[in-house]
Amino acid sequence: MSGEFKSNILRTMLKWTVAVILAAVTFTGIGAVHVQAEVQTDYIYSLSNFAGLVHSNLARIHFDEDRKELYVTDMGNGGVRIFNAQGMEIYRFGDDWNLGSIIAAVNTENGNILVINQTISKNTIYVCNYRGELESELTLKGLPSGFESFSPGSMVYRHEQLYLLDNRAMRLLVTDANGVALMGYDLASLTEVDEKKRIQTAIGGFSVDHEKNILFTVPVLFAAFKLTPDGKLSGFGRPGSAPGRFNNTGGIVADDRGYYYVSDRLKHAILVFDKNHRFVKEFGYRGSKPDNLTGPRDLLIDADNRLYVSQLSSRGVSVFKITYE
Repeated sequence: MSGEFKSNILRTMLKWTVAVILAAVTFTGIGAVHVQAEVQTDYIYSLSNFAGLVHSNLARIHFDEDRKELYVTDMGNGGVRIFNAQGMEIYRFGDDWNLGSIIAAVNTENGNILVINQTISKNTIYVCNYRGELESELTLKGLPSGFESFSPGSMVYRHEQLYLLDNRAMRLLVTDANGVALMGYDLASLTEVDEKKRIQTAIGGFSVDHEKNILFTVPVLFAAFKLTPDGKLSGFGRPGSAPGRFNNTGGIVADDRGYYYVSDRLKHAILVFDKNHRFVKEFGYRGSKPDNLTGPRDLLIDADNRLYVSQLSSRGVSVFKITYE
């Protein structure tokens, strides 16, 4: 057998061995071979006005895709601030407390703005015009059984539907723009939370993705969940301080490629998972640099793949650009 022939055999065997190893690694998810594109997150700016950074604490955020405007509600500052696509404040209302204590705001396709007024007894939804002037109260109609004392604390307006969450009671109501109930979900029952622990458990954050899936977190369960429109529930998460594990979950959103972003208030970081709930990366962490985060809470992704993150300690809302390799 010639030396050249032996060399060809060895090269062929080596190629097959490498191919088998790569196939095994790709199939099992071991090692550095990635089936999906890697997601990148880069800090670009924080919400500001002509005086500089707009300070806020644990603000709620909503994006108007038609007008490319961001609504920010911060109980500490009072009222609702509206920012343009460049992150500059262009308008505000309710800061004179004429609408009471506003804890959330969204806009609808007809130009109205809905706000939640928080009171000790029960929260109320007000309908305002485009200037933020009070026009009426939105009465919820046709409530399902168990929702008689429903008191919304968070809301999302998407797909011409209003998603209302009673955080403490762990109940979520879906209505049309006029407040007529379409569907009700008992999230405590779905996540198998003991009835006696419902109030102590509570929901951390929630959002609705482009496929109408309801995403939410339960901090005391160290878990994030996805509820499909047909009522199927899936979840992921494990407690711990290691990368990819949860300490205290906050907001949750998903991008159009299926990546999940979950804020962890104790880690001061955002955790990223792929569509199969596999951990991808963490970013943020507490510090003084612009891309650091302090107690991140609410999350939102707009159509231009910008991730908005509200924070503690008057750090305001930081904005990151999402790209893929």
